[in-house]
Order: sequence, then structure tokens, then C-alpha cells
Amino acid sequence: MTRSSIGRSGLPPEVARIVAQLGERIAITRKRRALTMEEMSSRMYVSRKTLSRLEKGDSGVSLAVLASALWVLGLEQDLLEIAVPERDKVGMFHDRQRLPKRVRAARGSDDLDF
Repeated sequence: MTRSSIGRSGLPPEVARIVAQLGERIAITRKRRALTMEEMSSRMYVSRKTLSRLEKGDSGVSLAVLASALWVLGLEQDLLEIAVPERDKVGMFHDRQRLPKRVRAARGSDDLDF
């Protein structure tokens, strides 16, 4: 990817949109639970400004801040749904490609060796 196609945040545009959408979702969830920014940021042990940056989709906000926000909202288990190896279709394809075409019994092996 060329430098000109990466935005100011250093992320590809598609990823920047996803980060912004994630921030927006956190803001909506916070508001649905009637939490002020002050209450939420206090529970997260971050400043109100940091929470604001997270909700605006600032890519410079750390993963720890995101995890903390999800924890306050009771959604921390959602982090386990990110990059699940069992859903990695490309990785599973490559694993299948590495399988041997045939499997032969080892010479001199004894099936009753226990």
C-alpha cells in the first residue's frame, strides 16, 4: 500500500471507518445506559478527553482504553470474538494445502506398542 493511500491516522481508510464506527457504538451504548462521559471515564480510570477520543474513533487511543470501556459496559467478552482462529478461512485453506497427499504407515511400526 502506498503512503498516499494511508490517511492521516496511519490507517487504511476502510480500517479508519471501522474504528470510527466502533467508537460510535461505544458512545451509543454508554448513552443507552444513561452514563455521562464523566461517570464512564472515571470508571475506566481515564480522562474525559480520552473517552471522547475513543468515541470519536481516534486511532491513537490504546487497546487498553478500548478494553476498559468494554469492561465498564459489561461487553469485555466481545474482545474474544476478534480474530478467532477457527473463522480464519485463509489460514484454514493454507493448513489444508500443507496436508500430505498420502499418509503411509511407518516401517517397522508395531500397532500394539503400548
